[in-house]
Amino acid sequence: EFALYPVDYSHFNIMGTAVGAHGIEADSDKAIFPAVNLEVAFGHDKGIKFRYPWIIPGIGSTNIAKNNWEGLAIGSALAGTGLTIGENVVGMDPEAVIQDGRVIDTVDLKRRVGLYKEHQRDGYGAIIVQANIEDTRLGTQEYAIEKLGAECVELKWGQGAKNIGGEVKVTNLKKAQMLYERGYVVLPNPTDSHVIKAFERGAFKEFERHSRIGMVSEESFAKRVQEVRKAGAKYIFLKTGAYRPADLARAVMYATKYKLDLLTV
Repeated sequence: EFALYPVDYSHFNIMGTAVGAHGIEADSDKAIFPAVNLEVAFGHDKGIKFRYPWIIPGIGSTNIAKNNWEGLAIGSALAGTGLTIGENVVGMDPEAVIQDGRVIDTVDLKRRVGLYKEHQRDGYGAIIVQANIEDTRLGTQEYAIEKLGAECVELKWGQGAKNIGGEVKVTNLKKAQMLYERGYVVLPNPTDSHVIKAFERGAFKEFERHSRIGMVSEESFAKRVQEVRKAGAKYIFLKTGAYRPADLARAVMYATKYKLDLLTV
């Protein structure tokens, strides 16, 4: 016997046909490339409109993302497609202001959201703010909704690449200590006096910053969905990781049960 799941990865393959046409007459002179309309509308109220049916997935705190954000944000906004701000952007921003463990001001996240919204046209496209465990504890999504006017948020279970969280090397002691104070797992402990002395004398040259692994339960998931809705999120997405088929089924079930607007696989 084979277990049957409502969705499998074959559903994501693009397969055409040589017979007929959809949305236009099946005529070789009419069904031509310039006549194709790829606009889509989705979400619980069909209120998210894209000119092209794709989203750039979560691009977070890496230098590659930061240094190329103008092209990504402006290009996506003008094209009317989606762009997701990935994990750890607030936590890695040395100019972010954290008060009592919650973010109250930023430079990097504000810039990223602002660049997209400034170039958005006629309501097409969406800028999506993703959050992992550390982002959630910092209140990143609430800040983005209330202070930056973000309408779409994405809850994150894990990465598609390695299904855990972001990992970076930190070569600056002060930055390692800042990240530790902001709640990240930093190894070795940059506040330990013996570690500090060892680093300063060159015994090692870099720290590791790890994001925590999400532990999903239906109760905590439902609670978080309610929290971001109460904060003012109009649309809520879920990003699942490269997990087992049972977890994909769980993601589909939770996204359906709690009326999410998109599931990112």
